[in-house]
Amino acid sequence: MSSGKTAAPTVSVLAEHVSDHLSVFVVAEDTDAKRPANGGLRLLNYPSDEACIADGQRLAGLMTHKHDLYGTGFAGGKIVARAAEPAAVKDELISVTAELLESLDGAMITGCDLNTSLEDMERLTALTPHVLAAVGSPVDASAATAHGTLGAVEAVLEQALKDASPGRALVHGCGAVGGTVARDLVDHGWTVFTVDVHRERAGFVGATPLPLDCPWWELKLDLLLPCSISGLITTEIASALRVKSVVPAANAPFQTPQLADDLRRRGIRVLPDPLVNAGAVIADSIERFSPEAWKHAGAEDVYAFVRSEVRQRASDYLNQREQGLSVGAALEEVAAERERKPIGLSFGDGQ
Repeated sequence: MSSGKTAAPTVSVLAEHVSDHLSVFVVAEDTDAKRPANGGLRLLNYPSDEACIADGQRLAGLMTHKHDLYGTGFAGGKIVARAAEPAAVKDELISVTAELLESLDGAMITGCDLNTSLEDMERLTALTPHVLAAVGSPVDASAATAHGTLGAVEAVLEQALKDASPGRALVHGCGAVGGTVARDLVDHGWTVFTVDVHRERAGFVGATPLPLDCPWWELKLDLLLPCSISGLITTEIASALRVKSVVPAANAPFQTPQLADDLRRRGIRVLPDPLVNAGAVIADSIERFSPEAWKHAGAEDVYAFVRSEVRQRASDYLNQREQGLSVGAALEEVAAERERKPIGLSFGDGQ
């Protein structure tokens, strides 16, 4: 997280499976089925089980902040899996994860993350009901995140994109989230620079793709949208940035949280990433708490709701900052202002 509450949430390993070639840990707040933990299933070649658990604790903490900000009805959690050859353990991973989720009796709900797909979630759903991944729905979690990011952009611009004066933006990472964001900005007349390890994803009509070795941080920009990796913005990059606002869809885009504060002291508007990239968990809240409305809604209905909710909370955060509150205090105010019921029920009320 770029910045936020000073007190770190308490998360622990709730369930685990360790074998010679696959380790799986459910890392979450101590909760139950009434307020289950929620976070994706991540599969990586971690150097050790200890590193795997540490990453799970970090990610579960980020999820806690995100769920609190939006009042999703969930607690923070993550499932992290370690394997030397991730592609070779998928069958076992699905089986083991289902057993762990069943053992927790609804206290943890998971979905897609790094190296797990919608197809994996479909297989997991056949074994356990404790999955939220828009399985069988026209809604796409990445598209929800993208529309939430665009809502944050609108808050920064203080008006809808269709009414804004087109400027200059750079989108770093043009996958399912960044690609959608970049195309929307192009459609609204913006000059959009793109960077992606897969050049074909960055070179769509209307965009200006940059080589990976191009010093993109030296460009004069209105918006920088990190949509790729954690730790993208290093000390060197931060010191050279010439941008008015940073709106990160990526988790923890700064190498250290201090760098975001340094940019803010220079007058650069930086939104905290959990405020921006909450689209998927908002969609999860709808799927969980308003199942009938979810079943009958179109994808665009969900995306419009997500976009509006992120825009409103990002606007509230920016207003609190303008009144002199610190980043952490402003985020706490945003969280405190939410309705007591899960945000997903608000979608149901509007149907």
